[in-house]
Amino acid sequence: MTHTHHQFFSAQRWAKTLIGLALVAMISACSSGVERRSLGTVIDDQTSEIRILDTLFDQPEFDERDHIKVETHNQTMLLAGEVSSAEKKALATRLASELKTVARVVNELAVMPAVETSGELSNSYITSKVNTRLLFSNPIEGSDTGRLKVITARRTVYLMGSVTRAEGEAVAEVVRRTRGVEKVVKVFDYIE
Repeated sequence: MTHTHHQFFSAQRWAKTLIGLALVAMISACSSGVERRSLGTVIDDQTSEIRILDTLFDQPEFDERDHIKVETHNQTMLLAGEVSSAEKKALATRLASELKTVARVVNELAVMPAVETSGELSNSYITSKVNTRLLFSNPIEGSDTGRLKVITARRTVYLMGSVTRAEGEAVAEVVRRTRGVEKVVKVFDYIE
């Protein structure tokens, strides 16, 4: 990737993030659910995601053989996907830990060849199914599913959000019953 292309790509990501944050703010204002993060924390989380992706792919060690998904909730950063060496996995953890807006890094990167496009489509499909199931069978009474983040890699579903332990168990149980899900990993921020 050329430097100019990288700058354009970063500018696109920033623009998308700003639009997304404006939508989050509007939805939060209209939603009957209770957001358990401040708007400042939401912005910090989004900014952390962009920064780590920019940082990782500015490193010469990372290339097209590496497929990294990043999600951040309440200063907890999840790294999922595939990297081609244990050294790259360790480097990703170190670089993510250096971000001032990240308090905890959960590195679920697998050291293996990147998943093929068909596998990625399967992951996206599973994420969509889980989100749809949670939309209609939300076990968290009186709240919206917008507080939950669902990330899928290699048929493993990672769950993030601010929940009580009981809410987390109930959500995980709904997800476990979704066809195609092989494993559920809870990366929740427990509020009790």
